[in-house]
Amino acid sequence: MGKSPMRSQRTDEAWQVKYLLGNLTEEEQVQVEERAFADVDYLRSLEATEADLIDAYVRGELSQADRRNFEFRFLTSPGRRSKVEFARALATVTSEAKTQESAAAERPSFIRALWGWNPAVQFAAAAAVLICVVGGGWLYSENAAMRSRIVALDAERRGFQVREQNLRRRLKEEESRTAALTAQSPPLSEAPSEATRAPLVASLILAPGLSRGEARVERLVLSPSVQIARIEIQLDSRDDYPRFRAELRTRRGEEVLSRSNLVGRKSGPGFAVAVDVPATALAVGDYELALKGIAADHTSQDVGYYYFGVQRR
Repeated sequence: MGKSPMRSQRTDEAWQVKYLLGNLTEEEQVQVEERAFADVDYLRSLEATEADLIDAYVRGELSQADRRNFEFRFLTSPGRRSKVEFARALATVTSEAKTQESAAAERPSFIRALWGWNPAVQFAAAAAVLICVVGGGWLYSENAAMRSRIVALDAERRGFQVREQNLRRRLKEEESRTAALTAQSPPLSEAPSEATRAPLVASLILAPGLSRGEARVERLVLSPSVQIARIEIQLDSRDDYPRFRAELRTRRGEEVLSRSNLVGRKSGPGFAVAVDVPATALAVGDYELALKGIAADHTSQDVGYYYFGVQRR
């Protein structure tokens, strides 16, 4: 027997509150963010839950534990702090407006006196009220749009972090596999000839989004026995070109090599372009790899620029 829609909605709201207060595990947080990306209704529900949580904090309706989690985990970004300040200011204005309405209700003679004003004063008062209403609506819509953008950016950041962790795990597995193959190589007396022996390959995986301004730069370590350096560039889903071109240069702009007619191949959950570079062509230093997409009409578009360093043992 399935859950009723009302019960499912309450469960989602409780789950979303735990997500916003940082009470979920990393895996559970990723599940919430992936669902928000895939389901527009769920994203709107998450935004509404965030707004309700902010309002409850401003009105002092949160428990002591939830209030502590809200202040130490939710208020970690400037955007969220700005939304809380906005909600606090809006609550202050609303409270003052209610006070003024109560005062006006206690003095009905003032309302009757308003109708005695001349038409010019009445028109000015009506215009002022209209400006307040339109301005309040605009502020509300801008706040909702800002909330949506902040949630989307935060989810995208977490998605990049998960992708980077997966790439690092794959890189470690590749290094362990290479080390195991090297340890299992036969003695020199039983080793195959140079003509039949497969070249030793060192691998480097570059994730999308790496830029020159990042403090961390990927490193490719080449041992004396390595003959080929295989550089694998992870592609975004939008980079669906039939062909690619890679250009490898030193940081001083000196061209090392270029490769054309490269194709994207399945790699884990996505696609990647692999570039094989002779180890002898790579000196110790920093390099820039430019990847361009070649469209069907032979025009080229920049896909990205990737930076890495080479070290030798």
